[in-house]
Amino acid sequence: MMVEQIQKFIEEKRDEGKIINSIIRDDVFSILEKECTVLYYYLDDAIEGFHISKPVRGEQKQFVFINTQKVLQEQVWTAGHELGHVWKVDQYVKNNCANCSEDIETIIGKFTAELLMPKENFRAEIQTKLTEYQYKGTVMSQEMMIELVTYLMNFFAVPEKAIIRRFSELGYIKREHIEVYLDSFRAGTDYYKKIITEKQYTRLDKTREVYSMGNIHEDILQLEKKELVKSKYVKHVREMFHIDDNPKLQEQLQFEG
Repeated sequence: MMVEQIQKFIEEKRDEGKIINSIIRDDVFSILEKECTVLYYYLDDAIEGFHISKPVRGEQKQFVFINTQKVLQEQVWTAGHELGHVWKVDQYVKNNCANCSEDIETIIGKFTAELLMPKENFRAEIQTKLTEYQYKGTVMSQEMMIELVTYLMNFFAVPEKAIIRRFSELGYIKREHIEVYLDSFRAGTDYYKKIITEKQYTRLDKTREVYSMGNIHEDILQLEKKELVKSKYVKHVREMFHIDDNPKLQEQLQFEG
């Protein structure tokens, strides 16, 4: 019942936001940015991201932080997870699902999986690969498992733990085997990296040292132009977000069209 309500919620949001692609991948960032202020910042820290809601000038505003030190697939998952908080999917589920006893993080986790790895698409991609492998049995080699997980990670742009937990949710493996699969996958890190290179899986393990928040570049220019704050504060913000105070490539060029 809970999953059905989450799926219904996602369909309503897809219609409302005119989200056409069934596989969202890194489009989740632009969806999130339409709903709240997103701070992208590179921190050498274990934290992946978080969501906060706080009053600003008498109005409740939503903010999400995403650590760009993490690889792209982890950032995508974090963005999807925090989007669930921004959209308050847990409240929707509890209002529409009688006797729902799941905690907020469990509901948000289910939402993120349904949003980024729709059930039918996930099953279809698994079947395609199993057919390709000519897999007929019930026991899979470690090598084949790593190949399958890596393919799905690249296709959906999510981390390995999300793929393996989805296996459990959809009945491919038992829940108690999740950690076994995770340990087996991580033990094959060298093979995983080899697959990424050979298959040219361009969505995986990408990192970008990004420092950004909304229209901060334009906001800083306006602050300077109108002299709304002291220059030392503007300088401090520029340093925080690694913004050059002498922007290049600003020349205007004539082009007849």
